[in-house]
Amino acid sequence: MAGEKIKYPQGRSSASAVDNPVDSSVEQLLAQLDLGSLSTSEIYSYPGRNENWSGTTDTGNSVFVKQLKGSPEESLNRYRRVLLFERLAQGGPHPFPRPEFLGGDEERRLLVFRMLGDTRSGSELAADQEFTESMSALAGRTLAALHQLPHRPGDFPDSDPHPFPPVEDLRSLPLENYLNATGAFVQAWGLLQRDAPLVEGLERLRATEAGVTRVPIHGDLRLDQFLITDGAFYVNDWEEFRLGDPARDVGAYVGEWLHRAVLRIPAQETDDAFSAVLTHEEVVARGSEELARVLPLITAFHRGYREGGGPDDDGLVVRATSYAGWHLIDRLIASTRESGRLSAIVRASAGIGRTALLDPRSFVSTVGLGEAA
Repeated sequence: MAGEKIKYPQGRSSASAVDNPVDSSVEQLLAQLDLGSLSTSEIYSYPGRNENWSGTTDTGNSVFVKQLKGSPEESLNRYRRVLLFERLAQGGPHPFPRPEFLGGDEERRLLVFRMLGDTRSGSELAADQEFTESMSALAGRTLAALHQLPHRPGDFPDSDPHPFPPVEDLRSLPLENYLNATGAFVQAWGLLQRDAPLVEGLERLRATEAGVTRVPIHGDLRLDQFLITDGAFYVNDWEEFRLGDPARDVGAYVGEWLHRAVLRIPAQETDDAFSAVLTHEEVVARGSEELARVLPLITAFHRGYREGGGPDDDGLVVRATSYAGWHLIDRLIASTRESGRLSAIVRASAGIGRTALLDPRSFVSTVGLGEAA
């Protein structure tokens, strides 16, 4: 249930121009980094939970500045994970492909990146059905490189467990979360809390992480984080970077495509109240068609991951299938943050996720990861 984060700019289409000047602390940091000033630039802002500004400075530097929000402890941890990733990514034999980091201010939680031009996100390409098998294979090789990122035992904090799946909250939701929740969130959370087999399955999944070799992982992988240009392929957003089970990232990628496939199966022809409702047989047929469309992308990704030397222990594809199932449930929860009701199609997606999570070995080949060992 990773929170929605601001993404590196994908182009001005998703941004809005803002009239207010950038914060003075941003100007101070840009000056310290010899990047110029945004005071005379047209400033753009992108949707997300973090404050952000982008534009071209008076010295010709195109920059994207992000200020991490959240509690002091939580935002500091996220800031330090980004800096840890940057340090390790620069130390390998081949620099990891990501937007260039220009500097930061820990006290104010500010991060400055070089703004990429003519870039589209993986989610934009997927929406236009332009995300190709070769791109998916490259995503697999890139993820394999991340999972092999050179590091030393003392590089990572002794204890920095991933917060999701949030099994403790499924036992007892914190009062603050309940008070700030939408009606749809409370409804979804109630469904999950009453599902004893699901809660037990999530607890088992979390427990498996203690028994596998942990590697550097992205920790919040979605198609949004893949940035593609004509000549390069980048990965963005490292606030959840940590040591973890590589199956988390593999499963998240698989889950992204499964979720998109399900969402393309509407219950009726259009969104208006007078459109024809599809029969059960028509829904099943569309589901089969959409799954057949994304499976080659998942298979290409897994092939690229193996060719890139990614960790591939005997249980990885089984655990990844479980994490793909969790990803579908996570998307159900994410959909409730600003919605007053649970949509039938999102609930159906979560139901598919539950099945995959509870019986992953039976669904490894179904989700495009080959056969379970």
